[in-house]
Amino acid sequence: MPDPIQFPSNEPTLASRSIFKGRVVGLRVDDVRLPDGKTGTREIIEHADAVVVAPLDAKGRVLLVRQYRKPIEQALLELPAGGLDGNESPADGAIRELQEEIGHYPGTLTPLGGFYAAPGYCQEFLHLFLATDLRPSKLAHDEDEHIEVETVPLDEALAMVESGAIRDAKSVAGLLRVWRHLMRAERPDGGS
Repeated sequence: MPDPIQFPSNEPTLASRSIFKGRVVGLRVDDVRLPDGKTGTREIIEHADAVVVAPLDAKGRVLLVRQYRKPIEQALLELPAGGLDGNESPADGAIRELQEEIGHYPGTLTPLGGFYAAPGYCQEFLHLFLATDLRPSKLAHDEDEHIEVETVPLDEALAMVESGAIRDAKSVAGLLRVWRHLMRAERPDGGS
């Protein structure tokens, strides 16, 4: 996770209590001192850092996964992603997730920074990678995951972002950042 940006009106924690600890997430409630001196409460989802990967094949197509998401009661088309296991590095997590979710190993894995999933109530940070030079290599996926892989040209995936057909935040942010990275790489001056 990156260093936090210091902001003069932070919210010091006065007390913190754990409400729930599950397999994937925890919930805690923090009592905080507000910048005006009053107190308030913050409900915080605790979630380990995760990875999101944009796998591009040799033809410039992105391999997406379609999976059912119970909280919204619908299937979404997304970039492969998942939580880090224990002390696993983000790069190792990205490689593992690709093998589990799309059955490929990246010959080249390029880190593209990252972003917070939902910083208003969750501390999860997503590390973004571009994966290229893909070759088949399958690992068993999580038992509770039912995933379909869909291969889409990158320009079509970007159009799906614009139309709202892809509306998962990590996939929208990831695809746009990958597109920007590729556009910069194509410019002879490497400019913006």
